[in-house]
Formats: sequence, C-alpha cells, structure tokens
Amino acid sequence: MEGYLKNRWIRWGIYLLLGLLFRFTLDVIYSLMYRNYTLFQSMQLYLLTLLITFIALEGIYQVKRWLDRKRPWDKNAYKRFYLQWIYSILIGLFMAMIIRWAYILLRDINTFIAVVDELIIIALVVLVVTVLTVVELSVYLLEKWRFSLAELERFKKENAEFQFESLRSQVNPHFLFNSLNTLSSLIYDDRDKAELFIRELSDVYRYILDNRGRELVPLSSELQVARSYLFLLGLRFEKNLEVEWEIKSAAETKMVAPLTLQLLIENAVKHNIVSKKKPLLIRISASDSTLMVRNNLQRKEVKEYSSHLGLKNIQSRYAFFTSRTVDIYETDGEFVVKIPLIES
Repeated sequence: MEGYLKNRWIRWGIYLLLGLLFRFTLDVIYSLMYRNYTLFQSMQLYLLTLLITFIALEGIYQVKRWLDRKRPWDKNAYKRFYLQWIYSILIGLFMAMIIRWAYILLRDINTFIAVVDELIIIALVVLVVTVLTVVELSVYLLEKWRFSLAELERFKKENAEFQFESLRSQVNPHFLFNSLNTLSSLIYDDRDKAELFIRELSDVYRYILDNRGRELVPLSSELQVARSYLFLLGLRFEKNLEVEWEIKSAAETKMVAPLTLQLLIENAVKHNIVSKKKPLLIRISASDSTLMVRNNLQRKEVKEYSSHLGLKNIQSRYAFFTSRTVDIYETDGEFVVKIPLIES
C-alpha cells in the first residue's frame, strides 16, 4: 500500500475519488433531510470539496510519513494507530471547517451556518479518517502476519534440514558399528571369509561415502548396494539366509533414501534366528509406488543390543520427502515394511 501512495499520481487520483464520494454522500444526506435540497450541486461546490479533500488528505499523508519516522508501527502498533487517528481527525476537521467557512463568509457574510449541517460534516470526516486509519492498521497487521508465516516456514525448513542432517549422520556410524560386529564374529569362524568380507565391505562403504551428501538415490543404485550387502551376509550365513527378489523395471527409476534396503535387511538379520534349522527368508519386492521388504518371524530368545535407530530413522527420513507413511506391521509369522517410492 505504501508503495502505491508514494506515486503522487496514484495518490492524487485516490484523493479525487474520495473527494467526489464525500461530496456525493453529503448531498444524499442533505437531500434526505431537506425537501428543497438539490441532489447534484454546482460544479463550483464540487471543486471546493475536491480542493479541501486534496489539502486535508495530503496533510494527513505527510503526518503519516512523519509518524513512520518518529513512531513506526513496529514499536507500538496501537499507540501509533491512536496518534495517527487523532492527528488525521484534527487535520481533516481543520481543513474542512476553516477553508469551507472562509469560502462561505467571503461569498456572503450574512450566510447562516446550520449546526446540524456542521455536525454531519464532522461525523463524515471522522468516519472517513477512521476507515483510512483502520485500513492502514489492517494492512500493517496483515503484512506482519504474512512475514511471521514466512519466518515460521523458514524456521521449520531450517529445523527440518537440521533434523534431516542429524538423521543422515546416524546412518554411517550405525552401518559401520553393525558391520564391525558382523566382522568380529566372522573372524573367529573363518578368517578367509573375514578377509573377503573386508574387501566387499570397503566397496559398500564407498557407496555410502559417495552418497552421503544426497537425500535421495535411484532405487536401481540401492538395489545394487543391497545385493552387495547381502553378499557380505552370505559369507557369514551361507545358505541359512535366503533372499527372493521381485522388482518391476518401472520401479527402478523411482527414488529412495540412501541405505534404506541395507537398514531393513540388517534389521531382519539382527532380530531373527538365522540357522540351518531355521533359515531366514527375506522377500524384497517393488511395484510402481511401493518398496516392500518382508521376512519370516523367528525372533531370537536372547536379544542383541539395539540402538533402535534403524526403523525410526527410515520413518523420520521419509517424512521429509512425502506425506505417505512408512508402514511397519506384523502378519501371521511375517514382519513387513512398506516404503513409499518417490518420483524422480
């Protein structure tokens, strides 16, 4: 609004419209009060009203600019409102009365000035000034509200980005911690396999380092590193760990958060028995919109230490990318996790 008022032609055009509206409203009121009053008065009277309106509103505008410097809205909006309202009324009444009376008296010193007519003019001036001041206060409050919303959104975005970075930073240590646990147990069982495990682990960890700055990766890349990770697990569990794949080609172009599959596979192996008598079966499937990982439930009697980061981390990370939820549930003898695939 302030930007428009700085343009003098726009501002003067507003003065013109308000002056015409003020004169016409006054004539309507007088025509209703007095039977012989003509609705449309002389051009001279309209020009006088426009002159008074112009001087009064320009004076009010200059006072407004002065208050913007001395008493801006940000300091105390309501005190500023009352100051501007009072100053504007005084200027409006002074200009309306003094110039109008001077014009009347110069034309005919014996002209009768009706008190009722003057009260109507005073009421109209107060009404116009009040409306203009309320409009300006409303515009200020609206702008402040919009700014607050923008600041809130900026804060939410920064907070979300901070939380996401925190979540993403949890993945690498979490993966390394569990891989070292696997390696430590494998060293005692078979040193040759442990050596092969280390070489393959370096390739998987290279993938992690290459994608640590990315929020999303293609599902095809995630499937590749998941197969590498399953190869590492196969060195330890051999045929006791079985994996079934059912991936639609259209799904491979969709996006997922890095290491989603690795965390889900790791979660299945960590919390279930993997043995010759009880092999663990993991089913990995992907449709056009969903990645699903299932495993048969055969929980360990002695539970391993768990930081509880895996599934919570996945849920939290996907909350940043989509309104669709990560579904985690159990059926009869099966644990299921459904991940929403994100459009590239």
